[in-house]
Amino acid sequence: MLRSTRAVDNSRGVILIALLWILMALSVLALSFSRESFVEVAVARNTRDLSDSYYIARAGMMETIYRLVQKRFNPPVRQLQLPGPPDPLDFGTVSGTFGDGGYDVEIQDESGKVNLNFAQEDQIRAVAEAVGIQKPDSDIITDSILDWRDPDTDRRLNGAEDDYYQSLNPPYKAKNGRLDSGEELLLVRGVTPDYYYGHPEKAPDGSIVYRYGLSRCFTAYNLMVGGGRINVNYAPLPVLMSAPGMTPDVAQAIIEHRKTKPFQTQADISRDLGIPMETPAMAMLSTDQTGIYTLTAYGHRQDSKVRRAIRAVVILDPSQFLRYRIVYWNENVPNL
Repeated sequence: MLRSTRAVDNSRGVILIALLWILMALSVLALSFSRESFVEVAVARNTRDLSDSYYIARAGMMETIYRLVQKRFNPPVRQLQLPGPPDPLDFGTVSGTFGDGGYDVEIQDESGKVNLNFAQEDQIRAVAEAVGIQKPDSDIITDSILDWRDPDTDRRLNGAEDDYYQSLNPPYKAKNGRLDSGEELLLVRGVTPDYYYGHPEKAPDGSIVYRYGLSRCFTAYNLMVGGGRINVNYAPLPVLMSAPGMTPDVAQAIIEHRKTKPFQTQADISRDLGIPMETPAMAMLSTDQTGIYTLTAYGHRQDSKVRRAIRAVVILDPSQFLRYRIVYWNENVPNL
């Protein structure tokens, strides 16, 4: 009888252990299923947010183009020439809402950039170094841009011609002609995506700041944007620093001034900043606009960290039915 009782107890113990293992296995399966469900929900939510953010960014882009066209070709008539409220277009930014999200659009007139097809060697190098590209990379990029656009096959000291580009995978040839877009720089020796688009970096106080790249400083549109001069209302700091005789203090003063009051004439620049008109720097500064704009639109849903960026180059053209034409469109720019 005692032996029979022990056998029953042993069998119960085995069953109990088996049940515990089964419960543990079911718990692991439930946890795994829960985790997969959470991931799938997060992926679905991010996909939805990305899609919605894209259309919000497009809405902001088209709203900004519409406002630029209206400002250029249908300026409002102000009674008695009374000053109106500041126009966000003049400050280079437009913000708004669309659906359940919002957009921010950065506006940069191409006259605030250096034309790649006409810039001199010293100016190209000055811009490259002003965006933080150190030697020898700045020398390589400068000489390679000059080799890329000139018609001959002679290689400069730090430049590149067909022999270099043919050694790459995939191989290609040097342009030996004018650049058609700023993004063509990514084909030029030494120009990395970080150098072109820019990158985030840590500031001395520990915060994350964005260092803009060559895309904000160079243009290939128009034969001679701004007559070779720099529009002070749109030029980023590296472009201002490329002007001969420009000092960091004056360049920063220009940026701070235009945040509250864009310059209207070249005389305003001289008067407000105390720069004599006959200086080499003033000869390079201008307030003339071209009607060619780079627009970068950022869209996002409310309460979402997901953003989508679109960049376009738009030419205001009265000969077109809509009075503008888009010559560049990129939906894969870094979201910074």
